[in-house]
Amino acid sequence: MHLAKQNKPDDTASDWFVRLHSGGVTSSVQRNHEDWLAEDNRNRMRYDAVEHSMRDLSGIDDWMRAEANRLNARVMSRRARRTKVMVAGFSSLAAALAAVTVGTMLTMANRYETAKAEQREISLDDGSRIHLNSASSVAIRYSTEMRTVELHNGEGVFDVSHDAQRPFVVSAAGAEVVAIGTRFRVRLADGEVTVTVLEGAVAVFNDGAAADPTSPERETTLLYPNDQVTLNDGGVTAVESVDALAATAWREGKLIFDATPLRQVVEEMAQYTQVGLDVADDVPDYPITGLIQIRSPDAMLRFVANAVPITPVRAAPERIVLHATPPAPL
Repeated sequence: MHLAKQNKPDDTASDWFVRLHSGGVTSSVQRNHEDWLAEDNRNRMRYDAVEHSMRDLSGIDDWMRAEANRLNARVMSRRARRTKVMVAGFSSLAAALAAVTVGTMLTMANRYETAKAEQREISLDDGSRIHLNSASSVAIRYSTEMRTVELHNGEGVFDVSHDAQRPFVVSAAGAEVVAIGTRFRVRLADGEVTVTVLEGAVAVFNDGAAADPTSPERETTLLYPNDQVTLNDGGVTAVESVDALAATAWREGKLIFDATPLRQVVEEMAQYTQVGLDVADDVPDYPITGLIQIRSPDAMLRFVANAVPITPVRAAPERIVLHATPPAPL
């Protein structure tokens, strides 16, 4: 299990510059930037140095969007060529056999999956890595033109090796995430896709809400470090500023919560237990704050029971229900 590498101070200053000049900057991001500047006078000096070096440059977001559209055009071009091969394949038996051969070369996938409470790191032949969370599955298709990963369910963190000639695309439930040299998380749950960036930048496209999903000019959402969006049939949410390392702390055997409702905490914990976890209907949705080690289900339950007045009760061999702890007798 690899640890997320820490940015060098100059890299952090550069990341802040890119985020603040990416357009649509929220007040939360601005406050976080001001807090970072106030932490250390050297932070302000580094940021001023980056800003000075970039003073004569403009259109950073335009460049990022152009780069994303270039990569997206390559993705769409490849998709169109595959479609033509399939259509031509139906015209004759010989063409069909050829199409099957070509289609197999292009679409043969390596499939990986994890069971409940299992995690797995996958090293790819281009130097990229995928860290799969519990109960997750992916299909990986590499060709000479493109690197594609289909997330069928669950969650993965993608550490992408840069290759300008072969875009790296993660698809999930109609959404496509095009990496521009980066580390990011994609989570598919209940039909919603959540994308979180740890390092670098990604371009997010949502076919589910697009009028013409094959157009290379699809609307693009650009994400930078600690940005997150959720995609579904209704479109794309506004970009949210989050703690990306906390969101992916499961890679290090941890779950981090900050005033998170009890039922959401239990739902997260249940990914790492072989038994089902439920909360009784009469238990309030207490806020939970703290760090939970996921290696021991018993330790997770003890943490929650110490944090709020609940008692775990084994209702069946494969099911534990959290009930309200009765008040102590007077």
